[in-house]
Amino acid sequence: MPDTPEVHARLRAIVEALPDPELGLTLGELGMVDEITVTGQQITVRIALTTPGCPLKSQIKSSLANAIDGSELSGRALRVEFSELSSSQKERAMQLARRGVQLRAQTPPSLVGTQLLAFSSGKGGVGKSSIAAAVAHVIAGRGHHVGLLDADIWGFSQAQLLATGEERLEAEGNVESFRIKPHRTPIGSGSLDVVSMGMMVAEAGSAIMWRGLMLSRALQHFIEDVDWGNPDFLLIDLPPGTGDIPITLARLLPSTTVAIVTTPSSLASHVAERAGSFALKANLSLLGVIENMSSIECPHGDRLTPFGSGGGDHIAKAYDIPLLANLPLTTSLEHQPELIELSSRILEELGRRDEGLLRCSARLWDAVAAP
Repeated sequence: MPDTPEVHARLRAIVEALPDPELGLTLGELGMVDEITVTGQQITVRIALTTPGCPLKSQIKSSLANAIDGSELSGRALRVEFSELSSSQKERAMQLARRGVQLRAQTPPSLVGTQLLAFSSGKGGVGKSSIAAAVAHVIAGRGHHVGLLDADIWGFSQAQLLATGEERLEAEGNVESFRIKPHRTPIGSGSLDVVSMGMMVAEAGSAIMWRGLMLSRALQHFIEDVDWGNPDFLLIDLPPGTGDIPITLARLLPSTTVAIVTTPSSLASHVAERAGSFALKANLSLLGVIENMSSIECPHGDRLTPFGSGGGDHIAKAYDIPLLANLPLTTSLEHQPELIELSSRILEELGRRDEGLLRCSARLWDAVAAP
């Protein structure tokens, strides 16, 4: 076959359709096809990789050779060269790869129809776990079936916060098909189901000596192997930071919405801002910001701000999301009017989000159904 623009177009189509064995999308989708040249019977293809030391070079090369041998371009000599993606190209490729994994993710049957809300923070000690527990309790008290997943495998605290530390999780079924039963507490006309490592360890002070893969697998079990029973809401208490657990959550439950918890200080808010950056890079949506320990009321009536001010507002403006609440500094989050108001605001924002998605779906359906 002579060298023509058609030959080059056909060759590019073959190369771009080749799947990257690690990222799961095609080389064309990932922007990894750097250059293609044809000189007589010689084909030269240069592939840009995410890293020069990629161990899958030989697999990519053999897959490309097989694809060309099985086409009308068979018989030509193939030379495969490798280069490296630029920083911006690499970021785009990883973003596409993460999104591809999320699109293929299947919601566990016991969470179909459940609204998912994760509480995230940049650093520990901002009251994230206490807020998650209190909000779960308030929402359940309004007649909802609420699940609370303590995803902080290392720093589990929900069992202690909710006084269920003496309870132990039970499982039903056999080794091939077992289901973990969450600990259920009736609250008014609703109920609160809790799963935490604090209900599995022998003592609350026991350290969990696990690294990345084991942490991710533990979260996967808590999501996929727990009989959540399709609660109205599943609140997820994430560990601080942007490590293995949040990454796994984004992969397994990509429809999760994130609320960022911070204190008012500028240092805490700048660290918490990274949680927002992570959520966006992981294709998760942001619900809003909760500023905790905003102020304290003295006995003589003055209100003090020992940790400064403006941190929550800073993050809200940075990501154009609502500031959901300014919670006071207190020894207990129970029965706070601000907490009840926060829970109402969360339900309102989640409802508004779902309504917006329904409107988008309706417009899409109208467009498809239009004559």
